[in-house]
Order: sequence, then structure tokens, then C-alpha cells
Amino acid sequence: MPYVDANQLPESSVPRPFERKLKVVMAPQTHAEVKDFTLLFSTLAPRGGCTDSHSHEESGELMVVNSGEGKAWLAGEEYELKPGVVLYAPPHVEHRTMNVSDEPMHIICVFIPPAPEDYLDKNITAAERTRRDDGR
Repeated sequence: MPYVDANQLPESSVPRPFERKLKVVMAPQTHAEVKDFTLLFSTLAPRGGCTDSHSHEESGELMVVNSGEGKAWLAGEEYELKPGVVLYAPPHVEHRTMNVSDEPMHIICVFIPPAPEDYLDKNITAAERTRRDDGR
């Protein structure tokens, strides 16, 4: 059975304008026993760390806010994010999250079925492309 101390795992940094850190905790590519989901920790930077507006082709994304405060947009509706809030973005549904607090916002994300193996790389590339296009 997989056991993970997530504090010991490396994280990937997504640059501005979508400033956050992503850590794959469990996934098919990290644990042979894990076949049906990807567990990811997302830490959005204070005052504006966010995701771009996006959807997932095959995976639904369950998000559990663990700390911090922010906003989410899901299928065109705006929601308040705070510890204990849970939201679900089904496949093909546009969604976005943003930290509006002075502390990092921690979100636990579960993708079912698993996120593609290149999920982190795509997020970093999208941020770099947006920054370059915006001249930041």
C-alpha cells in the first residue's frame, strides 16, 4: 500500500501570472498500486496566485481548500473559497481559482480518472506563454 510523507516530495513552481506550487502526491506514474486517481497539492501564492481558466478533457477535479481565502469560478459562477470548502469541476467544465488572502492558499486536488502525466509541464508552459504574450 502506498504511504507518502508529502513534506518530503519535490514541488514544481508555476511562474506568474499563475503563481503557485504543485506537488504530485500519488498518481499512476508515482505508485504502481494507484490506478484510478491523481492526488495533487496546489499552493497558490498570496495576493493573486491563481490558475488560468481551464477545463480537463477526461478528468473531473475535486478541490478541497485547506487554508487561505480566495475565489473560484466554475461554469461561469463565482464562489468564495475558504478552509473547508469543496468544489468539483466535471470534465469539460471551465474553472479557475485565485488566492485573495495574505497567506498561501492550500488546495488538495483529486483528479478522477488520473490527470495526464504531462499535467505539470502543461501548467508551467501555459504560465510562461501568457507571461511572454503579456510582456511580463
